Amino acid sequence: MLYRQNLLTMHFSKLSFDDFMVKVAGLIGNSLNETRIVEATGRFGYDETRIKEGEMFYRKVKQFNDAQEKVIQDKIKAHEERKKLHNLVRKQYMKMLQIARIAFDKDIIISKALQLEGPRETKLDDWMNQVSVFGNRLLGEERWISVLKKYGISKKDVATLLSDLDKLRAKALECEKLKNESKNQTAVKRKKVKELQEWVSDYLKIAKIALDEQPELFRRLRV
Repeated sequence: MLYRQNLLTMHFSKLSFDDFMVKVAGLIGNSLNETRIVEATGRFGYDETRIKEGEMFYRKVKQFNDAQEKVIQDKIKAHEERKKLHNLVRKQYMKMLQIARIAFDKDIIISKALQLEGPRETKLDDWMNQVSVFGNRLLGEERWISVLKKYGISKKDVATLLSDLDKLRAKALECEKLKNESKNQTAVKRKKVKELQEWVSDYLKIAKIALDEQPELFRRLRV
């Protein structure tokens, strides 16, 4: 009997999440819609109220799954927007950087102040800080801006760079927030799925015993 019951629970536990939810919806729906099933399982503790408890577990899982899906979609959208902003700021910055290297080639002090030499940072936060130092220090020195103006770089261009950088920084923070939110939603959903799986497992075992002499009714549960 125990071996057969284990096979029964595997019928549900080995399914994909979507298929599992479809099966559980059928299991609960067919149970509540068949008085004979409710009466039979009720004698072993699984009356209508307890079956509806399983329905509540099911709805909770669906609720958290929908919330998780929304966060995932929001995260995908935010990452795409961050990528576009990153490319935009990088294009602006690298153009200005290259021109600044030419304009201030003979001035070591300005070169160090604007961090013109050496490699660019690879981590996004560090790279954004590097761009911020470049832009803000330029805006703080009218003489430096006047030099760059001769090469087609205006004060407005630098201000636009910093404005777009602020947008990128905000979007990066949003991506990080959504990443953490997604992890939290996944953990909660996993917990709720486990509760539902445990309920299904116990209910199917009880139903197998309760409907031992009515196999046709039991087969209706394994939709």
